[in-house]
Amino acid sequence: MSEKRTFTRIATIEQVHVDILKASNEKVDDKIRYEGVLKDVSSNGIRLHGKHRLEKDAQLDLLVEFESNHSQYQLTANVMWVTETTENEFIAGLELDGDKTTDLESWQKRFT
Repeated sequence: MSEKRTFTRIATIEQVHVDILKASNEKVDDKIRYEGVLKDVSSNGIRLHGKHRLEKDAQLDLLVEFESNHSQYQLTANVMWVTETTENEFIAGLELDGDKTTDLESWQKRFT
């Protein structure tokens, strides 16, 4: 897969809780807590690894909470790609929607 992200990635491995508050795709179970590991981030994207399947092209309203310091970010993201692992888990690439993301400025300050 060629790199298409235009913003610099920051490698990290952090436990996060991602509450999916609303999903545009009915196949995505909204109102669930996605317990996962944040693999890498950029000022406009997230790569998540966890047990819940996300559907490509779904738009998600999220509440992202970092377990280490309980900081929270309300974000809107589009699912750009999804891959299933051999352990029956999922890795998903999310791109933040700058027009709809409430906490985009504070997210970008943290990850730039």
